[in-house]
Amino acid sequence: MSENSQFTFNRPYKPFGFNIQVPERTIQQAEQTLGNLVKSPAEPLFNFLEENEGVFNGDVSFEIAKINAQNFTIGSMMRIEDQKINGKTPKFDMDF
Repeated sequence: MSENSQFTFNRPYKPFGFNIQVPERTIQQAEQTLGNLVKSPAEPLFNFLEENEGVFNGDVSFEIAKINAQNFTIGSMMRIEDQKINGKTPKFDMDF
């Protein structure tokens, strides 16, 4: 390199990071990202609990019991009507 060259490896000192203005939108996006990172592991669990709330508070069990009772009542009424129309069900004695 010649001594008359204007190029030098000595650069003026500019500390990086302290003299940079960060846009407000970038700060908001960082807050949203960090918030989502904190919330994301628990969110599927809360969604599952919310969607299946009827199972956990007993509503589904109550509905199943109600349907079983209706099924029994309707079956009994149909058997009674069948006996009225067709007579008693014949019983076969299988013991000889």
